[in-house]
Amino acid sequence: MINIFQPSVGVEELELIKDIFKSNWIGLGSKTNELEEQLSSKLDVSSENVTLTNSCSEAIFQVFEYIDFIIGEEVILPSMSFLGAGNAILEVGATPVFCEVDERTLNPSVEDIESKISPKTKAVFITHYGGLPCDIDGIVKLCDKYNLILIEDSAGSPFSKYKGKNVGIFGDFGVWSFDPLKVMTMGDGGLIYSKSRYDMIKLREQRYLGLKSSTGFSNKIDKKWWEFEISTHGRRSIVNDLSSSLGLEQLKKVDKFIERRKEISCFYDENISKLSWLKIPPKFPDYVESSYYFYWIQVEKNRDELANYLKENEIYTTFRYYPLHLLDYYKEFKTDLPITKKVMMNTLLLPIHQSLTDDDIAKVVKTIKKFGKENEL
Repeated sequence: MINIFQPSVGVEELELIKDIFKSNWIGLGSKTNELEEQLSSKLDVSSENVTLTNSCSEAIFQVFEYIDFIIGEEVILPSMSFLGAGNAILEVGATPVFCEVDERTLNPSVEDIESKISPKTKAVFITHYGGLPCDIDGIVKLCDKYNLILIEDSAGSPFSKYKGKNVGIFGDFGVWSFDPLKVMTMGDGGLIYSKSRYDMIKLREQRYLGLKSSTGFSNKIDKKWWEFEISTHGRRSIVNDLSSSLGLEQLKKVDKFIERRKEISCFYDENISKLSWLKIPPKFPDYVESSYYFYWIQVEKNRDELANYLKENEIYTTFRYYPLHLLDYYKEFKTDLPITKKVMMNTLLLPIHQSLTDDDIAKVVKTIKKFGKENEL
């Protein structure tokens, strides 16, 4: 089976993990600190503005819990968002207000976000779809105009750039994912960015049981080192050095990973763009750099048949993200989003990851063309 997503790990990662075992310490420690330093350096921010968590889902929950919502305050987000975002909003007693996406980029519509703003709106949560940066200028301007908190979901957009600046650091908070299906992996893990260093101090405490950094959070040997204080009733969301050592090696390779993904994306563009019955992703503006996490096609008819045909030929595809407003659990927040509904019915993600061979992607293209010919499309 040609997988749509797949991690790329090798002997280098294994050697680092061996070193961790030899150290007799596999919990939160120096490797995690080192990874935070290196990630922040690559993002071009201070390490005092970031913290690692055990997953991106947990990072999202931590951010929403920290913001301190009043019950009933609203968060605007695309219905085509990761489920964890909607769940985190509900967890803190806030109300999700779902907005439309652009039909081609699948990023949130600035115009529709503005149309959804009300006196109860407190925050905007955006997703950089598949590694393609949103219209950041428009969204930041909107949030500044209405004094709204901006949270960026950069889970699949590590080191994607908008006008030379990494996405995820334009807003008040940003989150990234390093799970097994992402561009780089820690096995599982996430990262939080906060524009405010004070907020990051508090977030660091919150993600480790609320332990104050001056007490149990620190490795410093005090007179009575077993004593501690807490600033809040946080959860244990820290990362261990096993995961961080994996992340350190992946970070060395991530530029090559993204370059290979770009090659695959260009191959698809060149070989299926002339098929009249489907659309490829839109051409990116010159000021945008993508991580190429997703490659999507849009098929007005026969999308499901194509997906099944590819699966029968050992090629796995999918659609992300299933609209939250269509879930039974979210039925009280149901709204009319015709563009989102259309996108849900015509969009398909093709395999794209750095472990794909040239033969793999040639097979994907050949099978798509064969489907079109057999169905007289």
